[in-house]
Amino acid sequence: MPEQSRVGVIGAGNIGRHHIRNYSEMPETELVAISDPDTKKTPELAEQYGVRYYKNYIDMLEDCELKAVSIAVPTLLHHEIASETITRGIHTLVEKPIAATPEEALELIDLAEQNGVILTVGHIERYNPVIDKLKAMIDSGQLGTILTVESRRIGGFPLNEPKTDVMTDLAIHDVDIINYLLGTEGELREANGHRTHHSTEIDSAEIVLDYNGVSGIILANWITPVKIREIIITGSKGYLKANYITQEITLYEKMTIVDQNTFEEFVDAFGEPDEHIIRPAKKEPMRRQLGAFALAVSGRNSELLVDPKDALSALKVVIAAAEFIKDRKNGN
Repeated sequence: MPEQSRVGVIGAGNIGRHHIRNYSEMPETELVAISDPDTKKTPELAEQYGVRYYKNYIDMLEDCELKAVSIAVPTLLHHEIASETITRGIHTLVEKPIAATPEEALELIDLAEQNGVILTVGHIERYNPVIDKLKAMIDSGQLGTILTVESRRIGGFPLNEPKTDVMTDLAIHDVDIINYLLGTEGELREANGHRTHHSTEIDSAEIVLDYNGVSGIILANWITPVKIREIIITGSKGYLKANYITQEITLYEKMTIVDQNTFEEFVDAFGEPDEHIIRPAKKEPMRRQLGAFALAVSGRNSELLVDPKDALSALKVVIAAAEFIKDRKNGN
């Protein structure tokens, strides 16, 4: 077995805890330490996993001789902390979005290249098995010419009010996924948003992107009383709906229309399409993401990692959408 990589996690909140759990279970990694300013719950978490606790992440970096870290902190801290880890030569996975601004993101990308350090971003849906399958179906031509890609990431106001808007927090996942599936970047055509429950930020948004004639439509909100995470693709040869949560795909093909004389015959003529349920082998996206990171850190393969430049592209879109909405509300 290859030597384990010594890793640490900065940020032990809702997402950071999943990094901690997975690193502790993975044979490729040795979870060494956790850093979080919370001095009540995090020390207990560190004790649970048998690792060191640090209130200050700098102290952790000084003491622990880490090969890699995950950064799962509020977005406004991404640039500061990632700059520190990268400068120290520590391979870095930062949760999405890569940074608060495109300028900060570019600085991190340049810094990683200068220091010969791996920088990747936690666009976790890339590692959902349904996305592997959808990418293969699109690239093979099974769906024919792609006409539209619709994504719905809606429902459930977080327990703790997010410090960012719903586009940066949720819709950015879907921008990245549609870019990845179609192999190109979309151009913003339309955006609309509302603030309903959040005290300051937009918590419901719709975004329309143009991919060289293919429409990308994204709905994201914290408002809907049911949690839905799905992507719908319409092609000239088929239509499918994929559920990120159940990791199941429903594919519809070959709906035949025949001549008809009455309305009843018209309704019947559409018939039933061929329906196929596709169930890829279920896997935890976080485990696959951290596994790919660990593999790259060990020097074996980095092809499965999310390129930080892709993360920058997604960030630019959601920021442009927010500006579009702001300008509209201001009457510009």
